Amino acid sequence: MNEVRYQLELADLAGHYLDVQLELMPQDDAVVLFTLPAWIPGSYMIRDFARHLLDIRAQDQTGPLILQQTDKQSWQLQHQGLPVTVRYRLYAFDLSVRANYLSADIAVINPAACCLQVVGQQHLPHLVEVRRGQAPQHWQLATGLPRAAETSPLQFGFYRAANYAQLIDCPLLAGKLDVASFVIDNVPHHLVLAGAVATDVQRIAADLLPLCQAQKQVFGALPADLDEYWFLTWVVDQGYGGLEHRNSTLLLCNRFDLPNPRLPAEYSEDYQNFLALCSHEYFHTWWVKRARPTPYLDYQLQAEQYSTQLWLYEGFTSYYDDLSLLRTGILTLEQYLTGLAKTISRLQRAPANLRQSLADSSFNAWTRFYRQDENAVNAVVSYYAKGALLAFCLDAELQQQNLGLDGLMQLCWQQYGQGETGSGEDTFFRLLLQYSQSDALVKKVRLWVEEVAALPLAEAASALGLELNWRQPEHHQDQSGDKALALPSMEPGFHYEVKPEGLLLTAVRNGTAAHRAGFSAGDVLIAVGQLKATEQTLRQMLLRAVPGDVLCCHLFRQQRLVQLNLLLEAAPETVAVLKALSQRTRWPGVIWSLQSAE
Repeated sequence: MNEVRYQLELADLAGHYLDVQLELMPQDDAVVLFTLPAWIPGSYMIRDFARHLLDIRAQDQTGPLILQQTDKQSWQLQHQGLPVTVRYRLYAFDLSVRANYLSADIAVINPAACCLQVVGQQHLPHLVEVRRGQAPQHWQLATGLPRAAETSPLQFGFYRAANYAQLIDCPLLAGKLDVASFVIDNVPHHLVLAGAVATDVQRIAADLLPLCQAQKQVFGALPADLDEYWFLTWVVDQGYGGLEHRNSTLLLCNRFDLPNPRLPAEYSEDYQNFLALCSHEYFHTWWVKRARPTPYLDYQLQAEQYSTQLWLYEGFTSYYDDLSLLRTGILTLEQYLTGLAKTISRLQRAPANLRQSLADSSFNAWTRFYRQDENAVNAVVSYYAKGALLAFCLDAELQQQNLGLDGLMQLCWQQYGQGETGSGEDTFFRLLLQYSQSDALVKKVRLWVEEVAALPLAEAASALGLELNWRQPEHHQDQSGDKALALPSMEPGFHYEVKPEGLLLTAVRNGTAAHRAGFSAGDVLIAVGQLKATEQTLRQMLLRAVPGDVLCCHLFRQQRLVQLNLLLEAAPETVAVLKALSQRTRWPGVIWSLQSAE
């Protein structure tokens, strides 16, 4: 046996159990080591998938063998040189794109979260048999794993991976599937929906086609080894997210994010957000799955694996996801600028923007960005959001030299992406110098990345034919829009959720009136100015106040009644307003007019 074999059986849908059988031929070592990844590539957080593993046992033709667990996710086996079978059961009820989920309606399988790695045999071919088990006969199966010759498309059966790395990079989606396909440069692309309500799957595929072509245009061509691509879409009542894979993506969306088949020309905001998610994950086909940081050329999935470059890979992808929607006309200019302004506003309002660098945010993603708490607004800058705005500023700088970010992306792809040689800490800056011939620009971008630095957003906007202005927020969720406020705004400086008992404070921004008054996340505000604390009451009290007024607040803290006096201050101008100044644009592929920007 010169391969590793798995059986994955949907054994107990009601109990959410996946049965796994692993067959292997031990090699020369006296001990076989097995380990399950602690994290999945693309999601930088230790998830300890092995905590869901149950009833593990091993045997050969002579009988049971002794498996000894050596740590939270690893086992070792003394063998007799005979073929070995390992069996175990996995609990699969994680409603996310990173793990496993089994129910009476759907099965989502991530091999990284369920297939033990045989240490020393990762390079061998891996054969996977997916068994229907309790799944209904009408269920189909979609995956980017190559089918064995005896398995029909969209069917349970045998699939082959060249090695363990390919196996864990191919999620599987099973259930009642709706499928539509399109072709780009002779490469079939498949949109698969599982769990959807009435929608128009052909219309979604038709919208994805130009979007994918726009992404391809950035890099010049599809990856040479891409022979098919799968948009595996898990449709739920409440959920949103995506995870990139080499020839597929696993997406999670709300069912009513998808278009209404009775409104074939409508692009609702929710549907635009879904297409932006597809755009983001498809861009990763080049930019993360092939062009990636050097540490991720060989994933070590038993512990954290650090990089300071996530701003480059996730941030630049975030810049292009909406820009591609603008280039294809899915977003109007006004809609695009509104979304960009929201990103700028969120960054401007977060004290963390002037506390954490992009390099530090990337490096500490494992314990900060992916483990955010009530102090995140003060401590964690998003390498997605600020990285996207850095790309916006860099694009503007390059456009002023009659260049552009697209050209730099193509150079990166040609130099280390298509050959998958990886980017070291200085690779991007070296290629930026080669492309721009500007030491000053490289120095500027290094400052944006490595120091706690404000980005030159107004200058970048101007260079691209835009104007960036600022105004006060009307309330704590106000992030965009060109509004003429009737009255100056007061802003206390806390975030909250509306609860039956009052307003639950979820965060307090450093340096604000609420911070100075002693408010804390977890407080439940029950009265403001002798009135019951509701969202409407708080807003009206703030509208009627002027700077220097004191608002008497009562709250519960750990079940204890507390009174605090909030000395009100004028809200700073943190809401970005972006407008087009003229008919010119330096963005390749984007045409606008003053009329469309009104």
